[in-house]
Amino acid sequence: MKKLFLISLLVLFIQVTFGQTKTITGTITSQSDGLSLPGVSVLIEGTSKSTSTDLDGKFSIAANENETLVFSFVGFASKKVKISATTSVINTKMTEELNALSEVVVLGSTVRATRKELGNAVTSLKGEDLVKAQPGGLSTALQGKIAGAQVSQNSGDPAGGFSIKLRGTSSILGSSDPLYVIDGVVLNNATTNVTNLNVTSGNSNMQIGQNRSSDINPNDIQSVEVLNGGAAAAIYGSRAANGVVLITTKKGVAGETRYTFSTSVTSNQIRKKLDMNMSDKQFVSTSPALFPIQGNPASPTTVNVLGRDLETRTTNIQRYDYQDDIFTTGIGTDTYFSLQGGDEKTKYFASLGYLVNEGIIKNTDFKRAGAKVRLKHEFNSKLSATVGLNYINSSSNEKPDGNVFWSPINSINITNNTYDISRRDANGNLLGVDPNRINPLSIIETFKIKQNTDRIISDLQLNYVPFKNFNADLIFGIDNYNQRGNVFIPRYPYVVNPAYYNDGYVSEATNRVVQFNNDLNLRYLWNINENWKMTTYAGYNVQTYRDDFAAIEGRNLKPFIETINAFNTLIPGSPSSSQSKYNLWGYYLQETFGFKDKLYITLAGRQDASTIFSSNNRSQFYPKASLSYVLSDEKFMENIHDVVSSVRFRGSWGKSGSLTAIKPYARFTNYSTGTLLGNSTFTIEGFKQGNLDLKPEQSVTYEVGGDFGFLKDRLNLSFSYYNADIDDLLLPVQLAASEGATNTIQNIGKMNNKGFEVNLKYDLIKKENLHLDFFVNYSSNRNKVTGLPQTRFKLDSNLAGAPVFVEMDKPVGIFYGTYFARNEDGSLLLTPSGYPQTEKGNVNTGAPQRDASGQPTGTILNKQIGNPNPDYIISFGANFNYKKFGLSVLFDGVQGVDVFDADYRTRQGVGSGTLVTKELNGELPRGYIWSIYNVEEFRVVDGSYLKLREVSLNYSFGKLNQFFDDLTITASGRNLVSWDKFTSFDPETNSGGQSSVAKYNFGTVPIPSSYSLAVKVQF
Repeated sequence: MKKLFLISLLVLFIQVTFGQTKTITGTITSQSDGLSLPGVSVLIEGTSKSTSTDLDGKFSIAANENETLVFSFVGFASKKVKISATTSVINTKMTEELNALSEVVVLGSTVRATRKELGNAVTSLKGEDLVKAQPGGLSTALQGKIAGAQVSQNSGDPAGGFSIKLRGTSSILGSSDPLYVIDGVVLNNATTNVTNLNVTSGNSNMQIGQNRSSDINPNDIQSVEVLNGGAAAAIYGSRAANGVVLITTKKGVAGETRYTFSTSVTSNQIRKKLDMNMSDKQFVSTSPALFPIQGNPASPTTVNVLGRDLETRTTNIQRYDYQDDIFTTGIGTDTYFSLQGGDEKTKYFASLGYLVNEGIIKNTDFKRAGAKVRLKHEFNSKLSATVGLNYINSSSNEKPDGNVFWSPINSINITNNTYDISRRDANGNLLGVDPNRINPLSIIETFKIKQNTDRIISDLQLNYVPFKNFNADLIFGIDNYNQRGNVFIPRYPYVVNPAYYNDGYVSEATNRVVQFNNDLNLRYLWNINENWKMTTYAGYNVQTYRDDFAAIEGRNLKPFIETINAFNTLIPGSPSSSQSKYNLWGYYLQETFGFKDKLYITLAGRQDASTIFSSNNRSQFYPKASLSYVLSDEKFMENIHDVVSSVRFRGSWGKSGSLTAIKPYARFTNYSTGTLLGNSTFTIEGFKQGNLDLKPEQSVTYEVGGDFGFLKDRLNLSFSYYNADIDDLLLPVQLAASEGATNTIQNIGKMNNKGFEVNLKYDLIKKENLHLDFFVNYSSNRNKVTGLPQTRFKLDSNLAGAPVFVEMDKPVGIFYGTYFARNEDGSLLLTPSGYPQTEKGNVNTGAPQRDASGQPTGTILNKQIGNPNPDYIISFGANFNYKKFGLSVLFDGVQGVDVFDADYRTRQGVGSGTLVTKELNGELPRGYIWSIYNVEEFRVVDGSYLKLREVSLNYSFGKLNQFFDDLTITASGRNLVSWDKFTSFDPETNSGGQSSVAKYNFGTVPIPSSYSLAVKVQF
């Protein structure tokens, strides 16, 4: 009897638990025009169980009696509907409301909150807004769309690297790029050099080549949330100092299977060609390479300029514009197919994508093929599972991209343009150009530089709801890729400098990375009473990282072999290999208290540890606190609600960290082995002494701001002010030789970032068939170094000669070098012969000195001659829709930024620059170029720009028949116009690559203008 009673009780419990579960279906439409709303989020309140409407606005979800469905959609007021015993169909209308305070935003892998609960600014982007102008990659799609973010394309190569800085530079030796998380998987966005091994980086933190955000297909993205500051992203602790980019990809929805097919064709063109010296004469010189500045024996036909005799006679010559031989029109295609559907139990999404993008440098391209699957199954009302798998293969054909004398761009900068580079001998071999230089066509036609990456991004997520208002999310994520680079440079059929591998060169490098993360997030919502509620988040995260890098280089090639086996001579230091391993783990607790849905207080803390640092220093605590107050919900605001629709004030404070400044084994003293008289020897690698006391860099940030809606929320304004004090910066320190090493690393640097951000959006016209809105994003950041072991030190020793320095009380990465002597009114102080000259004076005080004739005397002086940090960043644009037509325009730019332009100076020295034309024509005195050639201030130029970043025009035919739900045709363009005063191709690019501090130009591929035509079909 007892057993029978227990069985009956169990059956009754099961019936109570599951018997009331029912499938709720319905259609969501707009109140204003009655049109269906696709993509509306349908959430069971108090759980993480959700779905979204399909293209027809329909949804299906399994729910229980007395549960409440919450319908939310960007631009519309959220709506709640409680399920009764008789509810099976919910057809409801949503009212447009630009006030987004009730919008649900992503804060972590599965952590979500309404915007009005947050004490900090979060930028939210919809997937459809990212792909309007056919971007090839994720970073391209983000340009100009994030307030406070400087998104820079560092190279115009088809797979060129990008940098994203949120609120300025946050590290000196490390990266300033944010943390990327996609569907709960922590992504590795590192830049690993596998095809530029022969590029000497000196002691710089130059990072050139692809970074792995190029693998992400923007067409797969549903939404992006950007957490700008450390206070916003404190939940990520030691990884959040640079901000966080949270990416949510598309997922299945209940209903009939829906298909999307799109294809586009793109034309890439050089946006601006350089003005070259096309004069039909040149000065007589023994060196055709450096004739404007080459010294000659003194004679009646020479003039002495600053100690060098320069020839004034000229000779007739023919000139060529090498740009016509280097650049081409690249064609690209992007094809995408996806399907999504399911029922109340199982939902699915799958996609295939294939991108081919040719560069504007001949014989360069980037290809990306990807397949993505995402499945979600609900076992019952309490347990569901989601599985995601994304496979990407990317490959590229490259040419040397800056920082070397044999890159195609540098070939037009370092070679006098008096050679017909297309000339060949009887065997069809190209002929040489300047002595010791390389014919640019040799690079384009015979260099073979290839890179291939296989990548898998996968996740498994379990969601468990044991009782109402409580849910647990468990995530297993993996990011695994294999990267391989091969370089083949053949022997030249003419004489070149042996430093440029006259006897040929081959290299092969592999980089294997595995990054795993395991997250548990717990959430409990407690409605204490009708006024107070409390939301608790708790969880942990474990992350492991492993990489293996191996490389081999050789020269003196065997004939007819193009693989790594071709070399006869190993390059010194080759082969080489390295391995990095580290673990990171932490746990957090966050409490949010809400009062009358208008006042929110959040307190949070995270304890983190990483094996990059020793056991005594690896564990750090990262707290957070924030406040949000919706003033417009007060009764005294009701009378002015039509004018002032919404007012919210917010503030936050938080501590976060950075782990990128050093590699996992940098705290140890590393040794190199060798032999001496047949015996093994050990020497300190790089003469660098280890330091076991190192700890993570830390940032303490506070932020205050507000969000305002006016004129019934047609005008929306948001502003933020922030201040970030960055302590324990890891910096190199010189040691006395008596200590057994010459340098080490210590936590001795300090830096401050402060600034403000303003976002403005105005819906000028909002009618059923006509819509026009304008928007502006403006941000200004001021960086200052507040702690150094010395007054200043040179941070970057690069091939461009850019004098990148760190100096107390100055912005990080300033240019510090020689400068022009000037009069009191700021005009150039000329020599008696009328030439500019270098300033001289007292090197101890930095004060200029003059002799009796008023000319500079003493030692050559140095000072700050440029600042690569912008005064402000701005983007603005408009969206216009009339019936089935749509037009979007986006401008963005940076102002007040300096660039060290090594290319401009070099063109003058070899004879192809525009100043040479003026000197030949007598518009400038003979020797003018020589007088300014070695003054470093001459190479610092204005790098400010404003670009027409995107233009997109589309027409949607709508539902054509029973088969086609929509057909949209889009014509778009990217990087069409740049308003700037830059002296070379493009002020946005950076030969320092993804470096946090280096900003200079030395032979980097310019960013092309792109024109696209796309067709998208949904059925």
